[in-house]
Amino acid sequence: MNIVMRAIISSLLAFLGFGCDRQSANQRPQTQTINAADLKPNEIQHEQLSEAQLRRIKKLHEIFAEVDGSSLDKWVDNFKRDANPNSEIAIWERVAKAYTSYCSRRELTREAKDDVFQALLLRSMTSDDEAVKTLKLKVLSADEARKVMREY
Repeated sequence: MNIVMRAIISSLLAFLGFGCDRQSANQRPQTQTINAADLKPNEIQHEQLSEAQLRRIKKLHEIFAEVDGSSLDKWVDNFKRDANPNSEIAIWERVAKAYTSYCSRRELTREAKDDVFQALLLRSMTSDDEAVKTLKLKVLSADEARKVMREY
């Protein structure tokens, strides 16, 4: 399995529509490793998304096309499986803003962009420290990954 995919598979679970139990506000979240082959996607929660949501998803798809090979239809399907697509779209927009900001100021290889994407996805779901522990960087150093995460 692709190194980037293996490293970020757990980070993508929410986006890919896989359910997880919510923890109460006073419980500390725990990181778990899950075998991707054992996962089952959530049911479709929204048969249709609004035109505004679809425009936002299309823009996200375009931004991440260089580091994510999923089709636009797959992106739309994943958001349909989310209980609150607007909230998830907003998270992805924040990741996209940080990704675009960081990458636009540097000349980066595809592998470096993969690292940036991975760092931001993990950071969108956990603290900087936890994200750095989980990262499987190919090009960026841990210090550079922390700089990426500060963009988030």
